[in-house]
Amino acid sequence: MKAPFFTDDAVASPFWWDEARPNGANADDIPSSTEVAIIGGGFTGLNAALVLARAGKQVSVYDADAPGWGASSRNGGFLGPGWAFFDTAMTSYGADMARRVVEESFQSLQYVKDVVAKEQIDCDLKVVGYFKGAMTPRIYDSLGNNIERIRKVLPCDAYMVPRSEQHKEVGSNLYHGGIAMPGYAGLHPAKYVKGLAEAAQRLGVRVFNNARVTDLQQKAGAFAFKVQGRDVMARQVLIATNGYSGALLPYLRRRIIPVGSGLVATEQLPPELMRKLMPKQQMLAGSQRVVTYYRPSPDGTRIILGGRVLDMSGTVKSNTANANYLRSLLVKIFPELNAHKISHYWHGQLGFTFDHFPHVDTIDGMFFAGGYNGTGVARSSWLGGKIANEMLGNDQGKTVYSELSFETRPYFNGKPWFLPLAVWYYGMLDKWDQR
Repeated sequence: MKAPFFTDDAVASPFWWDEARPNGANADDIPSSTEVAIIGGGFTGLNAALVLARAGKQVSVYDADAPGWGASSRNGGFLGPGWAFFDTAMTSYGADMARRVVEESFQSLQYVKDVVAKEQIDCDLKVVGYFKGAMTPRIYDSLGNNIERIRKVLPCDAYMVPRSEQHKEVGSNLYHGGIAMPGYAGLHPAKYVKGLAEAAQRLGVRVFNNARVTDLQQKAGAFAFKVQGRDVMARQVLIATNGYSGALLPYLRRRIIPVGSGLVATEQLPPELMRKLMPKQQMLAGSQRVVTYYRPSPDGTRIILGGRVLDMSGTVKSNTANANYLRSLLVKIFPELNAHKISHYWHGQLGFTFDHFPHVDTIDGMFFAGGYNGTGVARSSWLGGKIANEMLGNDQGKTVYSELSFETRPYFNGKPWFLPLAVWYYGMLDKWDQR
C-alpha cells in the first residue's frame, strides 16, 4: 500500500491476522449428510457447535472462506455490558423489556468469559473499562439523564466524568466529558474465533473452509443444499452468516442490512505517547451518530480505530481513501498522531436490522441468530449458545431476542441503497450538534 501516511510495510489485512489468520479444513472431503449443518463459522456458529457437540450431535460447520474470516476476525474486540442498549429498548418496548435486554447483555459478557476459561483460549481477554466521550455539553447532559433512567430500573455502575477530569480517561481535548463503564472488556477477536474453531474440532465438529452453501431448501423432512456442487442433507440447519447472509434466503435478504465498517492500526507508538493518549488502556468511543470507536492493541503499543466506510470494493484506490478518512478521524481525536503512520487497513461487513436489535428466529424450519448491529462479540457468542439449546429443545434456549418481531421495510431487498443518504444525514446531525 502506497501513500505518505502508510508505513513502508503497510498491509490491507486485519492487524489481528498477524497473530491468528483464519484457517480450517479444506472442503475436498465433505460427506453427503450430517445431523446438524451450521452455515457460517464465526462467533455464532462456532459457539453453537460447541453446545451441540457436547450434547452428542454430529455437527458440520461450513464457511464460504475460512472460519472467522468475516466480521468475527475483523471487529474491534469490544465486549460491553450493554448500557447503551437500554435507551433503544426503553423507547421501543418499555422498561421491562429494556431491563431484560441489559440483563442478557451482562450474561453474554459472562458467557464469553466462561467459554474462554473452559476452552482455555488465549485471546487477551481483559476487563479494562470503557469511556464514551460527549461531543457537546448537551450530549454530556443527555448521557447523564440516560444513566438516571437506567438506575430507576436496575443497578448501574456507569458514571459521568466531567470535562475537567476526562484526561484521566483519554488524552484528548475533543470531548466535553463523557461516561465511564467499568465492566467493559476487550479481547483479540481473531485469537478468540480461532480458539473456538479448535475447541469445536477437538469435540469432533467438522469445520470446512471454502465451503459456500447454495440451493438451501427443505426436502423430505430434512434440508438439502449444495457445497461446491455436491449435494448434502442435514436434519437440522443453523444459519449463522449475519452480515454475509447475502442471497442465501430471500427472508434474510429482506431483513439483514449489510453495512461496511473499516479499521486502521497505527504503527508502534512510543510508550510515553501511549501512556498520555490512553492512560487506562481501555476501550473508547465518541458519541457521534456515525460511530467511531478506538482502543489500544492488546500489547499496548498501537491504537486501533474503526468507523463507517462506504466503498467496500477492496481496490487499492478505495482502501487508500478509506484508510485516509479513518486516519483523519484518529488525528482529530489525537492531533499528536499526525506525525505517525498507519500499518494496517481493513474492512468487513456487519449485519444490521431495522429495529437495531439482534434476532433469533426459525425460517421454514431452519434456525437463525444474527443481526448484531455492530455490537456482536458478546451477543453473537451468547446467542450461538442460546440457539443451540433451542435446537436441542432445552429451556436454556429462551432469550428476549426470540420475542421480537423481525421486521423489514418496503423496497428493501438486500441492497442498502439508502445507506449513503443515512450516513450523510447522521453526519450532518453530528456537525449540527457540534456547531
